[in-house]
Amino acid sequence: MKKSLFLALACAFFSQARADQTNLIPGGDLSDKVNPMKGVRTDFPYEPWYAKNAGYVKIATDKKAKNGGNCLVVELPPGIAGNEGGKVETVFVKCEPGATYTAEIDVMTNDFGAKIHAEAWLPDPRPTEKRDKFRTPALEKYGVPALVMVYRRQFPDPPGGSKTWTTMTQDITVPKTVKVNMKGVQGASTTWQDVPPQYLTLKVVFFAGTPNGGKSYVSNFRLYKK
Repeated sequence: MKKSLFLALACAFFSQARADQTNLIPGGDLSDKVNPMKGVRTDFPYEPWYAKNAGYVKIATDKKAKNGGNCLVVELPPGIAGNEGGKVETVFVKCEPGATYTAEIDVMTNDFGAKIHAEAWLPDPRPTEKRDKFRTPALEKYGVPALVMVYRRQFPDPPGGSKTWTTMTQDITVPKTVKVNMKGVQGASTTWQDVPPQYLTLKVVFFAGTPNGGKSYVSNFRLYKK
C-alpha cells in the first residue's frame, strides 16, 4: 500500500513538474486552429529521396493522439515504405550549447516501424554545397540560414506494427562545440574550428521491410530544457 501511494505521488509530482515547463517546439501539439502543422516540417524538395514526402503527410481524422488532440498520419503508397519511407521533422529550435534537453514524441507505428532522432545543427560555413538530409538550404519560412547537422542522438525504437500510442523519450546533451571543416571559407583562421551548435530538431522516419503501403501516426512533439 505504501509503495503504491509513493508511486502515485511520484507520478503526480512528475506530471506537475512537466506541466510547469515550456515546450520549446511551437505548435508541437498540433493544436493551432489556423495552422496545426506550424511546428513540423514535411516538405523537403532539396532532398531527392524525400521530394514527394509532403504528399504523404496530413492531419489525421481517423486516429486521435495519445493526448486526445490532433495527430499526423503518414500514409505511404506501395513501394515507398520499403525504400525511402516517410518522415516528419520539427521546426528548428534555438538551443544552448552544453545544455541537456528532454525530447518526447507520441507515435503509433500501425503498419510500419520507426526511427527517431534528436539532431543539433549550426549555420553552414559552406552554404553553396549541395543540399541534402545533412545540409538544409536557408529556410526563410522558419527564419533559419543554410544549416548543417553536426550531432545526432537516437531514441529507443518504438514498437513496430503497434496499434497503441507510445510515448518515446530521450535526453540529448548539446555539445559545447563541434569540429567544423572551414577549408575554403573566407576569413577562416584554421581548417578545423570549434563551433557551437545553435539549433535542435526532432525527426521521425517511418519505414517497412515490405513493398506494402500503409499508415503510421505521430503527434505531440515536446522539447524541454532540463
